[in-house]
Amino acid sequence: MKFLKYIYSFIVLSFLFSCNDFLEKMPDDRAVIDSPEKIGELLTYAYPAQNHQMFCYGMSDNATEKTRSARQNTILEDAYAWGEHRLTSQDSPESYWNGCYEAIKQINHALKAIDAYKTNGEIPDNLKAYYGEALVARAYCHFMLVNLWSKSYNPQTAKTDLGIPYVTEPETKVTVQYHRGTVESVYKNIESDLTEGLKYIDDNIYKNKKLHWNKAAANTFAARFYSIIGKFDKVLEYTNLVLTDTPANQLRDLTGKYSKMDINEAILEWSKTSDNANLLVVPQYSNWFVYTYGRNRQGMSVEFYRFVFRKSFVGGDWIWNLYGSAPDIFFVKWGYHQEKDGINSSTGYYMIMNPLIEIEETLFLRMEANVMLNNYDVAEKDLDSYLSKRLKNYNPDKYKVTFEKIKKEYFDANYDYKLNPFYTISDKQRIYLNCLYDLRRKEFYYTGMRWFDHKRFNTPVRHFHIKEKEPIVLEPGDNRRELQIPTSAQAQGIEANPR
Repeated sequence: MKFLKYIYSFIVLSFLFSCNDFLEKMPDDRAVIDSPEKIGELLTYAYPAQNHQMFCYGMSDNATEKTRSARQNTILEDAYAWGEHRLTSQDSPESYWNGCYEAIKQINHALKAIDAYKTNGEIPDNLKAYYGEALVARAYCHFMLVNLWSKSYNPQTAKTDLGIPYVTEPETKVTVQYHRGTVESVYKNIESDLTEGLKYIDDNIYKNKKLHWNKAAANTFAARFYSIIGKFDKVLEYTNLVLTDTPANQLRDLTGKYSKMDINEAILEWSKTSDNANLLVVPQYSNWFVYTYGRNRQGMSVEFYRFVFRKSFVGGDWIWNLYGSAPDIFFVKWGYHQEKDGINSSTGYYMIMNPLIEIEETLFLRMEANVMLNNYDVAEKDLDSYLSKRLKNYNPDKYKVTFEKIKKEYFDANYDYKLNPFYTISDKQRIYLNCLYDLRRKEFYYTGMRWFDHKRFNTPVRHFHIKEKEPIVLEPGDNRRELQIPTSAQAQGIEANPR
């Protein structure tokens, strides 16, 4: 298909900010935030306008180097080599860093404005939902930053591991010195903002709650947070607030309505807020969407597809079908739309409506929590629900999940992913977790989620290169697992990561 010309200069001027700029500019061209309505409008910018998924995909073992594709993508190429990134344009680590801190700046201005309305320290009722949204949004942005630029949470080292600047005040000074703190201090701040914000989330104040931190999305984020720090009773508590006992009807219906759609219909449907699976949908500037997934050299090869999407452990075939032709293959996820750079212009830049929180994640987190709490029967029941929407010609009797089937694939067949979280896992838990780790890979393909699983489970990452006979492995403990602090932020005095 014909692609729009991407206007790099426009993007750089409009959306890339230095560490100094993104904390100093007024949030809305020096407009005075003097009404609850303006606070609500300001919070529409409380979400990262840049995307992390391309470079996270490239760093993970979901990416391979295809022998027959000549299309080079510098961001993917640098990510695949776990090297320093040469570009700062959209979809790069630096653009995402700046996008998160730009959102944090807006959030802090909104919170400052809310403070002005307090009476005796109490927030007016008509601002409580905005207050909750702002705190959860601030927690999320810092959570993403610390998981990309710092070591994964480990209570044994979190007190000394470098964190990221946790910014809680709107900045107006020309020069501000920011300090990274520790992973422990960042996580404490995230938990404080998140738990306080959750008290005030109100789905009823928005015309479309899926475009804001709503209860289901925020509870899923809370479950994700607690899974990182190993508090699985909390994970179960929050996921049970979102999921029913039989969650199949809550999932993206790939074996039902999607199977009856052509590719264009499916792409349009994927990001709709009306789809049950989409809990939080955020507009972002990005070149990472269906069609572009398959055309890059660091992508998915046919051989790799056959391995990852091999026949399931219960015997059925997966629903994900390939489109395109080798080497440019892909399967359906979200699409894009055009935002032109002028009223009469025929050129512009890409935007996506990105489902950042999906109910499939809620389900996987609940299954993981039940495994860690030794509730294996409950986890298997949820697995049955999941597979009913992901296997072709699903038969509940033929494809019923049992421990014996899981063990045959994820122990006897030696699909051991060397999971090594900071907490202890038993031999039986490891077998179940190997299964979930593998299924998450398939479900969240293209989303970058796999990279976060590498980090939290402390697993090695293997990349195959055309010129190398053996794979190159990024081992646990390698400093390259933490992105380098952007040069613009280093210039403002923020300490670089060791290399």
